[in-house]
Amino acid sequence: MIRARVFWWVLVVALCAAGPLFAQAPAAPTPAEDAPPAPAALPADPAAATPAGPPKVVLSPEAQVQLSEADRARADKLQGEGDALYGQGRYKEAIEKFREAFEISADPNLQYSIGMSHSQLEAWQECVLYMQRFLDKAQPGPKRDRAENTLKNCDARIERDQLLIIESDPPAARVFLDDRTKGVRGSTPFRNYVRPGTHKVWVELDGYETIEQTIEVQIKEPFRMNLALRANQNVGWLHVDSPIKGATVFIDGKNIGLTPLREPLAYPAGRHQIVVDRDGYNRFDQHVSVEKGKVTRVDAATARTEFQGSWRSGLGWTANVIGLLSIAGGVVAWQFADREFNDTQDFKDLAFYEKLGYGLGGGLMAAGTGLIIWDRVRDRIDDEHRNPDYGKPVKPPVGTPVPTVGLAPMPGGGLFMSLGFGFGF
Repeated sequence: MIRARVFWWVLVVALCAAGPLFAQAPAAPTPAEDAPPAPAALPADPAAATPAGPPKVVLSPEAQVQLSEADRARADKLQGEGDALYGQGRYKEAIEKFREAFEISADPNLQYSIGMSHSQLEAWQECVLYMQRFLDKAQPGPKRDRAENTLKNCDARIERDQLLIIESDPPAARVFLDDRTKGVRGSTPFRNYVRPGTHKVWVELDGYETIEQTIEVQIKEPFRMNLALRANQNVGWLHVDSPIKGATVFIDGKNIGLTPLREPLAYPAGRHQIVVDRDGYNRFDQHVSVEKGKVTRVDAATARTEFQGSWRSGLGWTANVIGLLSIAGGVVAWQFADREFNDTQDFKDLAFYEKLGYGLGGGLMAAGTGLIIWDRVRDRIDDEHRNPDYGKPVKPPVGTPVPTVGLAPMPGGGLFMSLGFGFGF
């Protein structure tokens, strides 16, 4: 009995001692153990694992949807504005709208629109760049076919045309290319594509000497001109004088102001176009030559486009009507007098009325016709539009040579006359 108890106590102690050994033994492998290990659990104290700094803002899925919808609406609006500008021919402004929309939506179709805009501006290299970007992501279809054709056309133009860049100091100078009669091609800084070969270039800016050069544009090599404009010393003055006030004055296409112009304006010597325009009056358009150091007066005479009769016309027509009636009365008196005997008093009275009607009617019609003609040929300018300073001399600008004549007594009698030039101040 005692031995049995001892045996059971020894077994219990042995089992207790062997328990930790069984706990440390590896368990049998399972299929789940072949998967990658699970991420480590987060520490109990977040502050101990998170670096110092502001917490990262994480939007909820609903907020992300709202944000993307707002961006999409803004991109669609910019694209619509760009399409409208493209339709109006304002390609540079359209490009800006398309680029802003692309930064938001990254839609490849916007690169197609940018490429087409550059094609209209004849910016062939940019056209090729954006069309290639579009084709890299475009799906097969008609639009892709159009893009490929546009890319080929722009690439061919690069082979055929070359970039001409003209910059000037100061900028905003007018650029004429090859044929001045075709008008201004642009202003500096100027950028355009031209055929390789010889070209003639004019660069003009008011108050500066005109630059005229013949250039040779090479194939595959842009041609750049950097011009320093010199102030024009070959200057004269223009005084535009008009009988009407409130008319707009244009000199070489630039709005100068309204008549009357109080002071002469400085312009380079040479030919200039003068236009004076006001609603209701004939348009004055004339080219004049300005001489160096002299004041050139332009008499911009004009009159109303539509005749507006005065009291003269009304009185003249009234006199014509009364005169015509008087002559008709004379004819009636002659008809009645023809029925009477020559020696009767009635015949004599009717003959008198006949002559009176003819004479009075003829005189009234002559006077009325004269009044109508006078009203037609008179100066047709409304009094409220009349320029009171029209025809008055103007003070010469500072530095303008003015001829002077001097008289001085001579010792032996008589006068000595000297002729010279002074300068207005």
